[in-house]
Amino acid sequence: NPNYTGAWTLMGHEYVELKNTPAAMEAYRQAADISPKDYRAWYGLGQAYEILSMPLYALYYYKKACAVRSYDARMWSAVAGCYLVLGKRREAVLSYERALQDDTEGIATTQLAKLYQEDGMQDEAAQCFIQHLQLRYLATTVHPSGTPTLNDIVQGVVVQATEASALLFLAHYYQNLQKQGTSFLDTAALCASRLLEYPGPEKEEGKAVLREIRSRSSQTVEMNM
Repeated sequence: NPNYTGAWTLMGHEYVELKNTPAAMEAYRQAADISPKDYRAWYGLGQAYEILSMPLYALYYYKKACAVRSYDARMWSAVAGCYLVLGKRREAVLSYERALQDDTEGIATTQLAKLYQEDGMQDEAAQCFIQHLQLRYLATTVHPSGTPTLNDIVQGVVVQATEASALLFLAHYYQNLQKQGTSFLDTAALCASRLLEYPGPEKEEGKAVLREIRSRSSQTVEMNM
């Protein structure tokens, strides 16, 4: 059936796998012509133009996909990625923030956290990293009871690359956080301790944080004696 959108879209995907980008683009265009409301065709065109290193065109088609599927974090994250390549950082942040409203998989959380971190917005970065860890925790926990606490999340999340980066940031963040005279060293230590299970460079950085916390705690005890 030459008017079956799904067939053209699947053909586009296959051509992408075969690294035949022009053929993929033609298939996606056929799908978009038949069904302009099919976000997959617009999204596929955006990806094809990204492969060709043509971010302005990719952005145009990703925006088309957003117009059809405005509640999909993947669409907004794709738009944000193009804005970053084009040097439009503010627009990228706004797009990631929009993606965050519907992000149930942690697609935009770490990217936005890194941008906040680079901009010196440490509190906002911490909230994004916490949201990411919570999403990953809920995705791998069978029937979590009630709303998990931060300790539940940190203790229960499966630590992979993005989670390790989030935990390392939070370890440093809580190590230096003081609110109304309250210390958060226990939370920092918990985040750092989870890094001891991870075989990357974050493991050594986690050890360094724990040593600093122990040293600081010893000094506090000596001052109170």
